[in-house]
Amino acid sequence: MPSKFPRLFLVILIFSLAACQPAATPTSNVTHLKFTYWGSEMEKVAIEGMVSEFEKRNPDIDVEALQLPYEDYLARITAMEKQGQMPDVGYFPSLQAPLWAQEGKILDLTELIQTDPLLSSALPETRYYFGNGRIAGLNTAVEVSLLFYNKDLFDKAGVPYPPADPAKAWTWTEFVNAAQKLTVDVNGKHPTDEGFDKTKIATYGAAFDKIYEGWTFYPFIFSNGGQVVNNDGTKLLLDSPQAIEAIQSLADLMWVDHVAPTPEQDRNLPGYVTMLQTGNLAMHISGQWSLLDYASVKDLNFGVAVLPKFKSPATVVLGSPTVIFASTKNKDAAIRFYKFHNDPEAVDLFARGLWMPLQKAYYTEPDKMKLWLDNHAHPLEMQPAFTDYVLDYSTPIPSYYLQNYAEILNNAIQPAIEKIWKNDATAEEALKQAVRDAEPLMQGRWDK
Repeated sequence: MPSKFPRLFLVILIFSLAACQPAATPTSNVTHLKFTYWGSEMEKVAIEGMVSEFEKRNPDIDVEALQLPYEDYLARITAMEKQGQMPDVGYFPSLQAPLWAQEGKILDLTELIQTDPLLSSALPETRYYFGNGRIAGLNTAVEVSLLFYNKDLFDKAGVPYPPADPAKAWTWTEFVNAAQKLTVDVNGKHPTDEGFDKTKIATYGAAFDKIYEGWTFYPFIFSNGGQVVNNDGTKLLLDSPQAIEAIQSLADLMWVDHVAPTPEQDRNLPGYVTMLQTGNLAMHISGQWSLLDYASVKDLNFGVAVLPKFKSPATVVLGSPTVIFASTKNKDAAIRFYKFHNDPEAVDLFARGLWMPLQKAYYTEPDKMKLWLDNHAHPLEMQPAFTDYVLDYSTPIPSYYLQNYAEILNNAIQPAIEKIWKNDATAEEALKQAVRDAEPLMQGRWDK
């Protein structure tokens, strides 16, 4: 029978050798960051992929990515603050970002954004200001307002596609005429036909997202030669003839032209993205992020165009900022992640249509343009709508620079716009009241 002592000696030897080995690198050498964001499940997958790639390139940093519902985002961040568990980096609602930065809860990124080669090359329109030209952060990505359309419906009606080239943008009259030809009731009649039933429309020619934050109606004010606010941010200009005409024209799509659904009709509809996919909507004025939904539908024959114009082509730049929270104990690591997180080479949401790059080079340099535009979501003939339109025809909405904008929206602009969309007041009546209501709330601009 073989002796047990050699085996016991071997075990002792192994333990002895193990005790002599250097200790593993302690986890304390790894910097931990918490990153909060909102978005769809599709965005969640993309963000997790981005975080994984960042950790691979930065093995000394571990990132916990926490997705929060947009509706509860601010409340959840506020609760984290009270519990002493604030994230290091995160998306932040655009209306509240300047206020938090003023209170010192968000880092002042002015010097970083002005001096860093990558961040300083971001389009100036993407900077969120909070006082005396100070910058709280940059957009997570560029977003603009565009026109989406169902090509099959256009082909069936014999209507030419709307242009993607801003220089060839439809006039408002051309847009309305096309919408009338594309609108059909259950009996096959158009709004211009005798006997058309506006209460039983099978296919709407057009629709616009009826929000009050401005990105579906500000472009038309700018296109008509108007402005939202004066140069020093002390007076709303929504009561100008240019603004009144633009907003009333949008309302007339519902109540006069009968080519767009009213708020009441919206209640029984499945949503504009779904309607365009199913052939019940021909044209959809919306934010560029809707492209992700349209491009994800197999065999959907859709197109992307610039908005119709009044006097000149125009769109708006919008989007919420990503910020670094002042409570972070890992500022250098947070900055490294901040710079990485919206890199078009690392995040596929640019190529898939949800986001647009911040840096100008991605709109002008062929190699960088190809990186995010050479795909199904960005057909070649539509690329001017994603490049020239942004660079040469866009204006940032007031959330980037107007002080007290959240209160101005809630107490002056929102009530007026809701009355107009419901046909409870004309644009002239409601917008003049909005300017009066906003007067005591106007406090100037953050960027001057």
